[in-house]
Amino acid sequence: MSSAVIFPAQPEQILKGLGKLWTSLGEEEKQHGKPTVLRACAMTLIVATDEADRGFCASQTISELMREHPSRGIVLSVSDRAEKSLEARVLAQCWKPFGKAQQICCEQIEITARPESWPNVGPTLIGLTAADLPVIFWCRHQGALNASATDDQKAGLEAVMNIATKMIVDTSSLDPQWAFDLLARWQAQGRLVADLEWTRLTVWREPLAHIFDNTARVNNFSKFHTVEIAHTGEYPAPSVLYVAGWLSGPYRAHVKFNKEEGYGAGIHRITLRSDAETIEFERSSPDCMTLRSTNGRERKYSYEEAGPAALMTEELSVLGPDAAFSAAFRRAQELVRELR
Repeated sequence: MSSAVIFPAQPEQILKGLGKLWTSLGEEEKQHGKPTVLRACAMTLIVATDEADRGFCASQTISELMREHPSRGIVLSVSDRAEKSLEARVLAQCWKPFGKAQQICCEQIEITARPESWPNVGPTLIGLTAADLPVIFWCRHQGALNASATDDQKAGLEAVMNIATKMIVDTSSLDPQWAFDLLARWQAQGRLVADLEWTRLTVWREPLAHIFDNTARVNNFSKFHTVEIAHTGEYPAPSVLYVAGWLSGPYRAHVKFNKEEGYGAGIHRITLRSDAETIEFERSSPDCMTLRSTNGRERKYSYEEAGPAALMTEELSVLGPDAAFSAAFRRAQELVRELR
């Protein structure tokens, strides 16, 4: 990582700072007499956060994402502890692939804003997005997503959303009814929306999908009439509702939810019932999942909680609509209304 310089949060000043940054990196090439730096950018990734660390974790995650998804990363930290209304700094995230002499570098811009200044940051961001490339907005600003969001928080969120081609949120800490209504409103406005709670389900979805991908299987998915989801916590989390929606949606299977003790938050066990067979997929220990069928099949899978970088790496690979998520989301909306 190169050293950073602080600027007023004005597009022309920030872009000038980026120009100087690349000039300084170019000096290294002159010293070696050959190209040593490759500039990479496939998108603009904007992360808004109200976390107490002033954007440190978000910056670290962007750094991890750069190798799979090189981007112009913009971290917008909103804090009432910020000294100035708007302030920015620029830096380069660089790494050297194994066995290569050339560094790959991506730009990163860090903007700090006081809460009352966040609604005014939209024009600044418009001037900073990489031309003709997707603009992905990852909202880690939990205050703005909450039902009690202030007018400034709502206006700031809207300002960033208006320049984004895709919106990514994490509803794991939100009330499911509120979260689903919020996402539905955004979809009704024509926005492309993704939820990391859905992305967390990959560890469950892949083994189940592999079972029914077998063309020789006689008892196919359409014959399973009941889906039972055992979950931890008092109320089904969004991930629980998503997996229930994914499994029950295509053939309108009956869904049952059961609260049980288990490992971690969310799904503990998935049970699929047909007249001829029952399939049970359970988190049998903190780091292991067991799949059993009444036809005698049993298989173990490792379980590992995916961190923010792993979840975002997967989600950034889907820049267009996700048909599976959309179908699961529609059914999950029905299920959460039935529970209430």
